[in-house]
Amino acid sequence: MGKALWLLALAVFVVSLDLRPPITSIGPLVLTIQHALHMNAAEVSLLTSIPVFCMGIFAPLTGAVASRLGMNRAILACVALVGAATLVRFFAHASWLLLVSAFAAGVGIAVCGPLLSGFIKHHFGDRAPSVIGLYSVGIGLGALASAALSIPLAQAFGAWQASLGAWTALAVLGLAAWLPILRRAPRAGEAPEQPPGAGQGAGSVSPWRSGRAWLLLAAFGLQSGIYYSTTTWLAPRAEETGYSASGAGVVLTVFALIQMFASLVLPMAMSRAQNRAPWLVACASFTAAGLIVCALPLGAWSAWLADALLGVGLGGLFPILLILPLDETTNGEDASRWTAMMQCGGYIISGVVPILAGAIKDATGNFAGSFWMLVALAILLVVCSLFLHKRRAKTWV
Repeated sequence: MGKALWLLALAVFVVSLDLRPPITSIGPLVLTIQHALHMNAAEVSLLTSIPVFCMGIFAPLTGAVASRLGMNRAILACVALVGAATLVRFFAHASWLLLVSAFAAGVGIAVCGPLLSGFIKHHFGDRAPSVIGLYSVGIGLGALASAALSIPLAQAFGAWQASLGAWTALAVLGLAAWLPILRRAPRAGEAPEQPPGAGQGAGSVSPWRSGRAWLLLAAFGLQSGIYYSTTTWLAPRAEETGYSASGAGVVLTVFALIQMFASLVLPMAMSRAQNRAPWLVACASFTAAGLIVCALPLGAWSAWLADALLGVGLGGLFPILLILPLDETTNGEDASRWTAMMQCGGYIISGVVPILAGAIKDATGNFAGSFWMLVALAILLVVCSLFLHKRRAKTWV
């Protein structure tokens, strides 16, 4: 990869760091926010559920935004919107302002994600899987850092608003990394940024009319629902098996670290594979096995086995599913449209699954039933993966 492509990959990585902190920085401070703003449990839960639902509902806007602004300017605008939403949190002394910031951040993230997939497809060709891995690591690293540092930052600044607002710095870094791309002229032999409407000729089929796109939507929704449920309930399940609250936090942190490592290594390992589906089946199977370990009444040691299985499985599933729309399309704009559709339905599903898992826990009194429900979803994901196996992925030109 030449120097110019490395700079583009670095810009993608820096922008990806900003796509989860507006959501994940809330969790450790929920009780503090609830007390300070006199919010009930349902209201405070909207701070994390609104952005996730927005990531599904507003993803279809990707095509219209890209057509009006162009792909590169649209990404810059999304980063600016996420940054503005985060900046508002410095002044969030009323619940409505915090909820508005959650909505604005969700819209920016919803459109930015599919655009970045299209950007990667357009610029990186056969190197796209490795860059998707880097993009996935950036998302994971931003989520992990914001969750881990929210309370220390609140203590250091003396205000939870400053802790939430401090993540504006990542948006500023993203803008700084992306501005040079707007000024970068295409080099000899390199395709320029596609103009509005490019790639939607006679051979371009709307993903909403494609059975394979709907299959990808289902697979992404199952993966996302399992992931968000796991990050929500893995630590409480560890406490049920005998861990202290701090020990359960370590279990969740180890899971996140393994997941980030897998999300980088697995796409690089499969970058030359002619068929992505066996990798998808393997990761879905690892995920199912990890959830079974969580569901069974095993000893405290089982948390570490679950960490390894779930970290590898879920760490591989996310980037592989982001790669598949790139395999199915021939240009960056179509890749963005396929990714937008996949994430539209997928994130709506992912917003519902953790709620169902919590409802099962309330009904049964423990998390075993919740994890058996997730096992069933993981098995369904394996079945979806087998159907994706029926068509060989396109080789890169």
